[in-house]
Amino acid sequence: MSDERADRILDAAGELLVAWGYRRVTIEDVARRAGIGKGTVYLHFNTKEVLFLTVLMREQARLLDRFLGAFEADPSHALPSELARLTYLLVHEDPIVQVIVTGDTETLGVLARSGADHVGPLMKARRRTIADYFEVMREHGVVRDDLAPEERLHAFTAILTGFLTVDPYRTDDEISREARGDLLARTVRSSFETPDAAGRVGRALPQVLELYRNMRELLVEEISRQKLT
Repeated sequence: MSDERADRILDAAGELLVAWGYRRVTIEDVARRAGIGKGTVYLHFNTKEVLFLTVLMREQARLLDRFLGAFEADPSHALPSELARLTYLLVHEDPIVQVIVTGDTETLGVLARSGADHVGPLMKARRRTIADYFEVMREHGVVRDDLAPEERLHAFTAILTGFLTVDPYRTDDEISREARGDLLARTVRSSFETPDAAGRVGRALPQVLELYRNMRELLVEEISRQKLT
């Protein structure tokens, strides 16, 4: 029962985040939306930051499910270029992640700082997962080895973040979302992948699946811990 109640609180917080934005939402608002008392919210989430951080983690776990399903259906989706494209499109399909990543930059900053304070080991594990992913790709000849690991990770993150965060500043609709995703994939492909990457990625798939499944398990465990159930 308490776990169901915590999920109801998370549902309410996510709905209000999309409708009103992080700054306007209070714990009282979330409690009213969930049909419970304010004190009950604090039984599960002791601060507003922890509550919304858990909302974000739950969406990340759902995104990982989508990634894993795509990888299993077609190994080519595990290519860095296709992973970037899929990330871009899925972020825009998920209203909660979209409002956090591309909406209010203050919200992203607050949650990033809260994440470092409350789930620092999880954030390090997430970064390590991406780094390990690229190392697996390098070992299988999917990505070039002309960059140091940290340089490759920084460049990939910067490219993906740039494509995601520039959207709110666009004033035209000449390029569709799908076309922007294709452009991102082409940019990543030309920046990192080897000429025969598509033929090599299948051999890397088992390790990639293991990395992402482990990351999802860590997220689910942390979400359960933050619910204080």
